[in-house]
Amino acid sequence: GGRHRRLPKKTQIRIIKPNYRTIRIMKKLFVMTAALVMAVCAMAQEEAAPSKWKKGVDISVQATQNYATDNWHNGGTNNLSVLGGLQGWWNYAGEKGFSWDNKVELKYGVTTTFTQDAAGRSFHLTDDKTYYETKLGYAIGKGWNVAWSGDVSTTLFDNYKIDTDDLISAFAAPVYFNTAIGFDYKYTNEEKKIDFSLMIAPYAFKLIYVNDVRGDYAISKHVGIYDEALGITQLKTYAVGSSFKANYRQVFNENITLSSVLSFYTDYKGIEVDWEIVGDFKLYKWLTARVSLNPRYDSTVGEGWDEKIQFKEFVSLGLAYR
Repeated sequence: GGRHRRLPKKTQIRIIKPNYRTIRIMKKLFVMTAALVMAVCAMAQEEAAPSKWKKGVDISVQATQNYATDNWHNGGTNNLSVLGGLQGWWNYAGEKGFSWDNKVELKYGVTTTFTQDAAGRSFHLTDDKTYYETKLGYAIGKGWNVAWSGDVSTTLFDNYKIDTDDLISAFAAPVYFNTAIGFDYKYTNEEKKIDFSLMIAPYAFKLIYVNDVRGDYAISKHVGIYDEALGITQLKTYAVGSSFKANYRQVFNENITLSSVLSFYTDYKGIEVDWEIVGDFKLYKWLTARVSLNPRYDSTVGEGWDEKIQFKEFVSLGLAYR
């Protein structure tokens, strides 16, 4: 009666002892995973490291307009001018002294008096500029870099002198290409929001190419590569010389920005000096005003002083985005 009956083999209950080694490994994996997640979360909350790129873009649409009825007591001519522009830049400053600056500028403008000129045209271009500039540098001292720069600019549309069929510019006519090797000085003042650079190039190469030679070669005459003696047009010309280029930009406050580009080139036979000064004024939110002054001197074209000295000015109201 005191004997225990053994359960059938198929119904025996087997107690498995826990594998403590496996449990320890799982605990370590859990702790490591939790620590990794916490570290990632902490890193995500920290401020991002300063970018080595400095980028920006300015977009603007400017316009001037005048209207007077036919019986206006002082007379007058109706006119409308529109100028659209985009300027973008993306500059890289590496830790080992390397730098790479890029700039693109698009500027297109048209004007009309709502009447046809002697050649039958109602609209005329006031601006037609497609420009790209790049510069590579390596730091050799405080603010100083040994550098190579290159830029290309061209026109896209047919542009005629008023009342004539003389073609001043057209698609890829002309194309200006410049490249230079020299020394580049950079200065930045974050407090006063000043950016300045000066590229001094003992060696500079310039190429002018004309893609269109219609009419009486007005384009080639305009850019100074027309051979009057032979009566033919050279499609391209190039020269080697020296140059310097100074860029200045200052944001005085959120309403006033001044930028200036002064460039000089000589092939030791003549000189070219171009100085563009632009003031941007924010009047109210997106409403802006712009004043642009652009004196230029080129002793490589024309015969007299009146041909060599040039000046362009533009004042307008419009919309802008930054």
